[in-house]
Amino acid sequence: MGRILVTGSEGFVGRHLVAAIEARGLEAVGVDLPRTGASIEVDLGSEKLDPAALVKRAGDVQAVIYMAAKITRGSSVDADARRNLRAIAEAPVRIMEAFVERGGRPPHLVACSTFKMYGPPRDDGPVDPADPPQSPDPHSYGSAKFLAERLLEIGSARSGFSFAVVRPSCIYGPGQHGHNAIPRFLRAALAGERPVVFGDGTSLRDDVFAPDLASLMLEAALQGAHGAFHACGESSRTIADVARVCCEAVEVEGGPKLSAQLDPSREPKWWIDQRFDREPSEQVLSYVPTDLLEGLRRQVRWMKAGEDPKDTARFGRPE
Repeated sequence: MGRILVTGSEGFVGRHLVAAIEARGLEAVGVDLPRTGASIEVDLGSEKLDPAALVKRAGDVQAVIYMAAKITRGSSVDADARRNLRAIAEAPVRIMEAFVERGGRPPHLVACSTFKMYGPPRDDGPVDPADPPQSPDPHSYGSAKFLAERLLEIGSARSGFSFAVVRPSCIYGPGQHGHNAIPRFLRAALAGERPVVFGDGTSLRDDVFAPDLASLMLEAALQGAHGAFHACGESSRTIADVARVCCEAVEVEGGPKLSAQLDPSREPKWWIDQRFDREPSEQVLSYVPTDLLEGLRRQVRWMKAGEDPKDTARFGRPE
């Protein structure tokens, strides 16, 4: 049985990824923070991280899928941001170097990055993953992911390990944090209230279903893929249309029939007005994104069932 090391295994996407790995008849070796129940409990953002000890505990693995991160919204480089920077940008390079130093063929690395490393698009066309805008989101999370990719390039050239990068757009699905737009829209509709869309509703966004992201990263790991790939939805939509489909999903799942409302007094996020080229993901990794309505229906079912994090993978699968 093949073994894959997964950092951030107990998080939102991590649970879907572990389920995808096990569905392929493989073994997931989970790494996450202490007291999370992961196979290996370690703080990857700690100054005392011992990569050699982690690699020894991991044993023989054919790939590493690296997702460990905390999404921070502040721009100041405080203690939390520095810890997150170590976990996102420093730890993956140190871990892969430890695999190289152990001897033998090192596992292939797939790093989960983010569209927030892009910043504003340069034109009206889709963002090319091989030629992205070079102006990261001015928050510590996007900037840390931007730095992580650069450090992996240096570490790979210096130490000889191989890697690929998967850059997801806005991630949704069972297990999603409640403060994001989609769960806010769904929760409002489930409560019989009209979801509120900031601005004029015309800004574009792209939403990727968490199980699709998990499957794409796993495929990149198993194929030993190289380069950068987008994990995105079947199409970009205006934020108003996303809210409309959220209302439809709630209605189809037995909720009230509602429509969204605009709030022009509130500005939308500047970074959401983007489209992403998914052709490399389709051609190299046979990527097929889930229809937004179908993904939202599964998220609604999870929410109506009590939003248990342990149930995310179950509700992420087709019935």
